[in-house]
Amino acid sequence: MLFTHVTWIMLLSHASVMIRPHHPSLMIAVVLLSAATRIMAADPPAHATASKLPQLSRRVLYNFDGWSCMSTKAGGKGPVPVSVDDVKRLIEEVAYEGSRVDTVLVCINAQVMFYPTKIGTMRGTLSTLEERANWPASETQLLQNLRAFYDAGVDPYAIMLAETKRRGREALLTFRMNDNHSNDFLRTQFVLDHLDWRLGTEPYRGKKGALDFGRSEVRDTIFRLIEEAVRRYDCDGIELDFNRSPAFFSDGTTDERVLKMNSLVERVRKMLDDVGRERGRQLVLGVRVPSNFGRTPPTPDTARQIGCDVAAWVKLGWVDCVTVSEFLLERGDLPIGLWKQAITTVPVYGGIECTKGGGGKTLTADEYRDSATQLIKAGADGVYLFNFFTPREEEVPYEPPFEVLRDLGSGA
Repeated sequence: MLFTHVTWIMLLSHASVMIRPHHPSLMIAVVLLSAATRIMAADPPAHATASKLPQLSRRVLYNFDGWSCMSTKAGGKGPVPVSVDDVKRLIEEVAYEGSRVDTVLVCINAQVMFYPTKIGTMRGTLSTLEERANWPASETQLLQNLRAFYDAGVDPYAIMLAETKRRGREALLTFRMNDNHSNDFLRTQFVLDHLDWRLGTEPYRGKKGALDFGRSEVRDTIFRLIEEAVRRYDCDGIELDFNRSPAFFSDGTTDERVLKMNSLVERVRKMLDDVGRERGRQLVLGVRVPSNFGRTPPTPDTARQIGCDVAAWVKLGWVDCVTVSEFLLERGDLPIGLWKQAITTVPVYGGIECTKGGGGKTLTADEYRDSATQLIKAGADGVYLFNFFTPREEEVPYEPPFEVLRDLGSGA
């Protein structure tokens, strides 16, 4: 019988559990487990082939927050009703003629899903009347807008993807792997049914909304949500956003974490290949790597320590492109060189966050240009924009500097 390296690691991991504590064989099993993990990363099995997608030249990748873009629009002052034409204009604003945006990513979840879902919970549906009365105006308007769309049989995210393709750009979904905002309107039935499967009880960095990927039930549910989204939308593929939020396990060794996350990523890759065959084309799997919550720059080693062996995923042919980003604040010190050394067969993109922190406004056009230039000089294959839209959410809203999309990263 032929086994993949992943299968061997699973067997070794299981065997180590069956050995009595302090038994000499336990040490052998642990050593074999660690060695097998390294072998898997260095020498992909014969059956593991890359998706054989043409190597796209993605100069600028633009991430749409699926929640903000459905409550704000061009010229709007704060939360406003949004029409089909407004949704199409969202794409026109970033994928206009002359824009260097080659790939548009549309976010469709944050623990909850932003569409009627059979697997999970739709946003806002489990909030109480008292909680709804205390919602910010943006959330109230968002749910009104989404309800109006879906009641009319219109899916605004499908419109965004279709308009992206019509303009000749790549249209990807982006899926937040463990969003941890923990607001009541992001409450899911899955969490309510399994409160002890969370990583913690304190809001946000305390992981109140985040799930423990150490549990097979959690990984299975996440996979089913990803599959549902891919099958629902006519997309060119999906990005797994491990940076929202970068925490996944409550315990376990690094090798144990890696093994469990590998099983999920491999399963997503296989699903994309299956759906791609059904649709007659290959689908992209992208990854946005986990950061360290801004404490230190994200590296291949720090990502692996929390379970995300991104370099191994690439070597095994599961992943087609990788994005390295900070967590919300622009620091200007992404170690692109380290990532390029670890990942040599697929593009590595550098992320630009929308603010430098300190309570200031979002980056100016020149600051975006400077950040992009530095990333390209560091070796990034393109730049990735996150939260670019946020000026429209300010107390006194103003328009983002869309003009920079014409020359951003022009050295690429």
